[in-house]
Amino acid sequence: FQDLWRLTDEVLATHDDDLALAAATPLLTDPDAFAAQVRELYNQRDQEGNGTLHFRDGRVVEYYSKPQFLGHRITGRVWSFRDVTETYEADQEQAKLLHQVATINEELTHFAYVVSHDLKAPLRGIKMLSEWLRTDWGEKLDEEARENLHLLEGRVRRMHDLIEGILQYSRVGRIKEDVVAVDLGDLLPGIVDAIAPPAHITVRVDGPLPTIECEKTRITQVFQNLLTNAVKYIDKPAGEVVVACTEDSDAWTFSVTDNGPGIEEKYFERIFKIFQTLAPRDEFESTGVGLTLVKKIVEHYGGRIWVVSEVGKGSTFFFTLPKRTTAITGSQSIEDPCVLACESDTSGG
Repeated sequence: FQDLWRLTDEVLATHDDDLALAAATPLLTDPDAFAAQVRELYNQRDQEGNGTLHFRDGRVVEYYSKPQFLGHRITGRVWSFRDVTETYEADQEQAKLLHQVATINEELTHFAYVVSHDLKAPLRGIKMLSEWLRTDWGEKLDEEARENLHLLEGRVRRMHDLIEGILQYSRVGRIKEDVVAVDLGDLLPGIVDAIAPPAHITVRVDGPLPTIECEKTRITQVFQNLLTNAVKYIDKPAGEVVVACTEDSDAWTFSVTDNGPGIEEKYFERIFKIFQTLAPRDEFESTGVGLTLVKKIVEHYGGRIWVVSEVGKGSTFFFTLPKRTTAITGSQSIEDPCVLACESDTSGG
């Protein structure tokens, strides 16, 4: 108590509450408010009181006061003081970060609007022009011109897909859907039908898949991108993609395995970075957003994703999803610094 309030031995030796209060309150940023609270509690002896004190040196202390009883008679007042500076500073930092996140989300919303409207509009114009050229002039164009027109249409599609990928990436964690029960065993066949793999590639599920609580669109994007990626790069006459799932007490671990060309270990990290592709873009239509989007969604749910691969034999993408998430809230341990002070009315009044 003496250290908290920086009181001298001489002041304490007087046992004068008013003198101690006068010596202590200048340490506070708002001494008058605390002095008024103290006076009110001593005037209303049966009342309890609490609050937060901000010291000029940056300390933050919570206080609590209640009457002290001897039998049914009030004999004084008990005060407790707890230093919560670290907790307060952590809360302030959290509030600052939340404000920064809100600002970033607002900027992303504006960015998404610009991308949707200002970038897609000229693309639509180019697409319409190329369609007009092909319809009205296609037969009059020579082979080189037709090839250039084909390249132009491919670039427009790629740019459109790139914009869509960026939009999807920006929406993860910002635009929320209702969390529902999704039976992955029912979901996967629809995704495979939408991908429409060529006849020489088989996509199958090895074992049962669970029903999970999630945003349906997000988990669809995860499997759709992983399966599309697997099917796209298979270079063998008989291709196979296998989806499987294992579980432990805390999480599911999903895997998507293919017998494609495989990936060199030095690229294991690079493939999850946005706009990064390993194959030439003109050989395989790719925006370099898909795996980045998958990684962001998986990590948004508290999971992780990684790849195991052998060149020439194929790749397996693993990702985990926790069965439940635990909210982490700030709490104060009973071991936090706490100062107790007890003042007795020695007169018995």
